Amino acid sequence: MAKKKKNTDAMRCQADLEKRKQHVQDPAKKTTGTPALAAPVWKHEENIAPLSLAYKPSAKLNHIKVHAPITIRVQSLSPLHLGSGQADVNVDAEVIHDDTGLPYFPAKRFKGLLYESALEVAEMSELAGLNLLDKKEIDALFQHGCLGETQLIVSNLYLEDYEQLHEDWKHLQDAFPALFQATDVLEQYTSLRYQTKIDRKTGTAADTSLHNMRVVDEGLCFEGQCCVQNGNRRALEILALALRNLSQSGLKRTRGFGRIACTMEQDGKDILRPILHETLTAAERSL
Repeated sequence: MAKKKKNTDAMRCQADLEKRKQHVQDPAKKTTGTPALAAPVWKHEENIAPLSLAYKPSAKLNHIKVHAPITIRVQSLSPLHLGSGQADVNVDAEVIHDDTGLPYFPAKRFKGLLYESALEVAEMSELAGLNLLDKKEIDALFQHGCLGETQLIVSNLYLEDYEQLHEDWKHLQDAFPALFQATDVLEQYTSLRYQTKIDRKTGTAADTSLHNMRVVDEGLCFEGQCCVQNGNRRALEILALALRNLSQSGLKRTRGFGRIACTMEQDGKDILRPILHETLTAAERSL
């Protein structure tokens, strides 16, 4: 009887040991025996882009045209303040919008963000010992402090299906002016965020410190057109690097606001990833 019990205990110990070995060898399985969801395996090309933004199929490099129009898409990954510089009795910091109340991304502001982003890439690549960007070629493309034949032209970025949205809202505002105002439309795509200042002496809210600002809701996608006049393939590489690095815009960036993701398309296909892949591969080979 003792021998049988001893054999049973040994079998249990052996089974427990096998389970532990299996858990170490295959951590994707839970100890309960139920398979866990394995992390997705992404291709090298797909790792270049943030996973929160949907990308269209990549275009072939030999199909990318330097002088053809390019569609820029910007998605808000967190509340985004596109300030208009205006305020009223209800809102301290308003969002810029069109005549019907639809928010949009001004071209001049977006182009400025691209320029700053390109400069950041140039600084980071210099520190890393990579020959990615040079400030002179960035200034030439953006015509910053210099004039030349090459020029990057960017349009305003509007909400997806903007023409149809604008037509529909305009029709409702004309038909029912008492019910549909620009502020009513704006509230469908934005929200108000309030904050106050804490008095360090009392530990309570400081008097007259409460203020608010309007932000574009996360998940909205803006798109617009851009083109490179009298440029070459290098201009597209600069644009792609700047877009990939651009991840924030607007106020309160250190508090989680203004996170964005960008891409560029041509003829309905993504050209950001293939251009980045080619550019980064060439830089690695030059080391």
